Amino acid sequence: MTPPNPLAHRPWVARAWRAHLNLLEQFLPMLALVLIANAAGVSTAVTVWATGLFFGLRLIHAAGMIGGWARMPVRPLIFLAGWGCLLAVGLSVIAAG
Repeated sequence: MTPPNPLAHRPWVARAWRAHLNLLEQFLPMLALVLIANAAGVSTAVTVWATGLFFGLRLIHAAGMIGGWARMPVRPLIFLAGWGCLLAVGLSVIAAG
């Protein structure tokens, strides 16, 4: 579902909508990995730090998107670091298995 007309809203509303959609691209895979790690009993320093860092990165990304200051190359670097956190948790689950 998209806003009826993004141009009819203030710019920060459209940016907030894009930040929300962007969050869904990373949050759902991270949620799945964390639930799998929890079910498998995997809790290492890597998984703890990666999930905490992921949360912080997503807060910074959302604030930057809504505020309009997270532009190239900051926004993609934050997004890429989020994928790095996902990879770290995933590899920890595989290594523990």
